[in-house]
Amino acid sequence: MNALTRGERTAVAVTASVTGALGVLGFVNSFDRVASAAVPSFGWFAWTVPLGIDLGIAAFSALDIVLARLGMRLSWLRFIPWTLTGATVYLNVSAYLGADWFAVVAHALLPLLWVIAIEVGAHVVRKRADLAWPDHMDGIRRSRWLLAPLATVALWRRMVLWEIRSYPEALGRERERVLAKTELQDRYGVLWRWKATRRERALYYLGELTPKDIPVKVRAVRDDRPALPPKRPDSHARKTPPPNVGDLVPLGRRVAADLKAQGEPLTRDRLRDAIRSHGQSISTDRAGALLTHLKTEYPTQEGEAA
Repeated sequence: MNALTRGERTAVAVTASVTGALGVLGFVNSFDRVASAAVPSFGWFAWTVPLGIDLGIAAFSALDIVLARLGMRLSWLRFIPWTLTGATVYLNVSAYLGADWFAVVAHALLPLLWVIAIEVGAHVVRKRADLAWPDHMDGIRRSRWLLAPLATVALWRRMVLWEIRSYPEALGRERERVLAKTELQDRYGVLWRWKATRRERALYYLGELTPKDIPVKVRAVRDDRPALPPKRPDSHARKTPPPNVGDLVPLGRRVAADLKAQGEPLTRDRLRDAIRSHGQSISTDRAGALLTHLKTEYPTQEGEAA
């Protein structure tokens, strides 16, 4: 239940004050008219008739509010204030029926102001009491009843059966139920109601089955076409050409000779670092390509030297 803002509280206070003033005005006029009409029958006690009727309206309305707050509300109790309201209106206009319609309307409206004020106040308090009560169940939007009546009936039925009191929660569980049903149909086919496991069916009917609770089934796809032989690598496929290292070959030979004289093996990292130390930029890929070129070149040179 959302708290009212400061402006809303001010508006409610002003509205309640105006409504209460109108109600008191109606009570005063009703009291005087009914007391005068009751003098022939009640004499000195005639004033107790309008007071008892109006207090009865207020008392039974308040009792309805209290019982609603305690969770013991009686549905028929609200008819008592309505009946007393009808009696008040009748006692106010009975002397003018068929004679003066202006008097009938005037004497009927004034007491109605009093009973309407009480009834509106009782309705507001009852509504807020119902919202505060733990057993309160949210209603479903009228637009949903209009747009999807059958699906909404099923949703309302599940809310009542499984005590789902929150409407947004019910919508979330309904979405999970639809997704779970789709998963069951994908896994077991059209006869999923008979092929699914008993646990899956029970959880689905309880509204507690979610798509993640259904194990994924890998199914082979039937294909009547003849199997094709595996694809052979295409010898004409385009390959990425190796980096061009022609400009680095003379310097690479010098580095290789120096490393050989020092007894150090020729590796890609040593070759790269040595070339960079001579102020020449070289990437790791080009260093690898240069190393491959030098390793294929040196055996030939050694053979010629021998």
